[in-house]
Amino acid sequence: MHSVITPCAYEPDPGTGPWIEEFQVMTFADQWRTELTDLFALGWRSRDPFAGLPVRKLDNLLRAVAPGILATGRGASADPSVPWLYAREQLPDDVVMPAFLSWVTMLRPENEHRAATRRVFDAIRTTKPEWRKCPVELSGTDVSPGGTALPHQRLYALLPELLALRLAARPFRSEGAGVDQWFRVVRREQGAELVTWPPLPYRKNGLDHHYSALLQITVHNVPFTPSFRVHVSSGIRRWSTRTPIWTPRGRGVTVLFDLPFPWQEDSEARRTRLIGNVMKFSPQDGRYTWRGQSSVEIIGELDIVQRYPKPEEIIASPRDWLRGQGKVAAGVVHSTAMGRHQIGTGLMPGERAHLDAWVADGLRPWFRRTSPLERVSRISKPVLLPKVPKTDTARRAQVDSQAVCARRAALRAALAGKPLTIEIVTLYPETQEHLVHQLAVLLGVAAEDSGNGSVRHWSVDGLEIELSLSDAGSLGDALTAPPEVKSKDARASETLRARRAAVAARFPRRTGRAGLALVEIPGADRFTEPDSDPKFALRLGFADTGRVSQFVQVSDDHTADPAIRAESACLDGLRQLGASSVPEHRAGAEIPADLQYVALWAVRKQATALTKRASRHLVAVRIRPAAPEHPVEGWDDDARAWIPYSDLLVSLAAGNDLDTDGPRKDGRDTFSTAEDERADIERRIRAILFQARDRPTLLFVNAGNLRDSWRWLGNRTLVKDKLGFTGEPDQRLGAFGEHLRIVLLRDRNSREEVPQWYAPGKDSETPGFSLGLWASQDAPPGNRVFASTADVPKNFPKVPRGLRKIGREPNGSSSPTVPAWNPQYLELTLLGCRAEDDPAVWAALSHQLRFHDDYVPLARPLPMHLAKLADEYLNPLPAERVSPEETGP
Repeated sequence: MHSVITPCAYEPDPGTGPWIEEFQVMTFADQWRTELTDLFALGWRSRDPFAGLPVRKLDNLLRAVAPGILATGRGASADPSVPWLYAREQLPDDVVMPAFLSWVTMLRPENEHRAATRRVFDAIRTTKPEWRKCPVELSGTDVSPGGTALPHQRLYALLPELLALRLAARPFRSEGAGVDQWFRVVRREQGAELVTWPPLPYRKNGLDHHYSALLQITVHNVPFTPSFRVHVSSGIRRWSTRTPIWTPRGRGVTVLFDLPFPWQEDSEARRTRLIGNVMKFSPQDGRYTWRGQSSVEIIGELDIVQRYPKPEEIIASPRDWLRGQGKVAAGVVHSTAMGRHQIGTGLMPGERAHLDAWVADGLRPWFRRTSPLERVSRISKPVLLPKVPKTDTARRAQVDSQAVCARRAALRAALAGKPLTIEIVTLYPETQEHLVHQLAVLLGVAAEDSGNGSVRHWSVDGLEIELSLSDAGSLGDALTAPPEVKSKDARASETLRARRAAVAARFPRRTGRAGLALVEIPGADRFTEPDSDPKFALRLGFADTGRVSQFVQVSDDHTADPAIRAESACLDGLRQLGASSVPEHRAGAEIPADLQYVALWAVRKQATALTKRASRHLVAVRIRPAAPEHPVEGWDDDARAWIPYSDLLVSLAAGNDLDTDGPRKDGRDTFSTAEDERADIERRIRAILFQARDRPTLLFVNAGNLRDSWRWLGNRTLVKDKLGFTGEPDQRLGAFGEHLRIVLLRDRNSREEVPQWYAPGKDSETPGFSLGLWASQDAPPGNRVFASTADVPKNFPKVPRGLRKIGREPNGSSSPTVPAWNPQYLELTLLGCRAEDDPAVWAALSHQLRFHDDYVPLARPLPMHLAKLADEYLNPLPAERVSPEETGP
């Protein structure tokens, strides 16, 4: 058992003093801003408010053509006080202006706007760009009233890019590698990225598969900590070279370009950047085009010497473009939506530690590694069933019996004496057999009692269960609309409504307690057209009939063992019924016996062909472990009451008409604004807190998920043992409940808000992972911030912790093909508690809620896990990620 872990995080070194650099900066001229905004607004056709100039395309363009550009300031096109361009020396006008004017030409290329574009050109030419010296404190920090570091706003975008350039200037030599590797800088919306270039090849089955080492740099802070952090996350970037590349319709594909500098006299100068572009299928054009902030088309207009590819050329010959054509190379970033890749995701801790040491050397003397985290408690898990080897059959049978008894008890409490109907709807008889068998095993139904036929009745230990077995038929087919429906929005709505109605026609509507449907459907690779995946339509359809639903994918060469998948589907089905017990904690006698858990989760409904507009919906889940009936419940805002968890899921889906463009519930023909939705969520939170006042309550909120809706959760406003709402002064925690405690969670999310980590090995031992609850060795008395780490799931294949992917010897092992699992780091901040409480005890309780006999270690405590999973009943598909992070699970 390791005594410390090392976070991959860095802070300004106070021993070095403030880091101040002097730059040459250029601001976005006021006249440019006015003229360009008026021009771009001429063609604005979106129903959404005008979003401002597409300046990110210009920023990417300047990075590609002007080697002296170090960084660009975020928000510079809207705020004249924000520097736009940062450089060591002033750049000549004949470098900046051709790119700038080419971008202006592309703002409104339509014929009807040519005269307006010419007028803007004339106005711009009369305004000469002005450079000035500007000292910038790259370690600049303020501190909030609550004691949280607030890095100067410009640092969130500027500092990661400057640190990335600093690291890219140094070679990296991995263990076992005989040559140096060099990183290239890639701009991201959140921070900066480093990718080794050229990519590493790995030959398998007669083909080379390509990948690179990946580093992601972001700036963050920690609640109640006066120094900000830089997180450096490491992983693998995989390159797609399948010919032709299969690109998922409706989703963007990222292409990183290695480009020469136009007008660069020294052609041998080492390039330090890769330029990101996105290609996406355009139904209007009937082909793939460069979309969004892509700048490669403009570069092609500027540089008439080099040849720049069109999207269809890259799709047809990805290997050739990855190797380079002339002085231009392009790599297509692989995403899981594009199918399988022979290279496995993620890095193991030994290689991560080596990269971390290289980063630490490169950031000195201005940044130092944050303090190691030490173990807070030696008790890391609640009371769980013992792990017994399969060879000890007698004891194994005893433990299995205990697990069955616990599941039965949880299901009895969830059903509250009502019978349960389970629909098993499959495409293949083998799947049906596996599902029935696994249900029988999980609930302790003897083989001779499981019955035969399409309808089976089980009566066991106070449970009355009816199984109805049927063939899925065409329910799992891809959604298709009649050819006469031409509109994309209409096609999406019509196909969903038709499949929803087909489910309702097949299965009679239930009354009373919600039932369960276990449904087999094909894998996602069968649904390549946008809006053709039937999963969400089936979920809504079964909800219309009063059933929660869980899906199991058709077996193929890449899915897990059918018995394992069937067991997982059955357990997830029981979870949706609310049959989720909380293991007995081992956090100590300080925890009240009648404690209840409440978790809040804001579901962001995405703007799609179905939903039309984005919106927010608050989900609240309450668990009362000792409740004899319905221990897991959800908040129904219409009824102003807690209802069984399964009823909550059914109500979310059954009431999901996907028409967020309609009039408000109060009858006014206006739409809810983002501020309206935030106010509504805050009102609901108040109502939930009021309903929870009757007993001790531990409230879980996720900062990254909820702070955009509940603004008080932002780091600028957090204060220990207080709560605040918009337009009102903060109040002490006791005003919302005498026995209320609040834990603020932060997970990795898309912004890398918590650091990666590893457990350093002793002496020459290889670094590894370690389960536990941790706090900084420099934590002050009364520390409120802790880190929770879980262990690797038992069913995950064992991977040597010293496995290397970047530093392989020639003709070495097949390690690049192995996926590397990295246990999740969860930050737990005890935001509010009573004066006599020990924060570490409540953090330990929250940590132990990640563990359960029936589940692999959870990424979040069980109440938050259940609240987040309600997203499945409100959103058609997972959010699109154009640039997927492929750093492992």
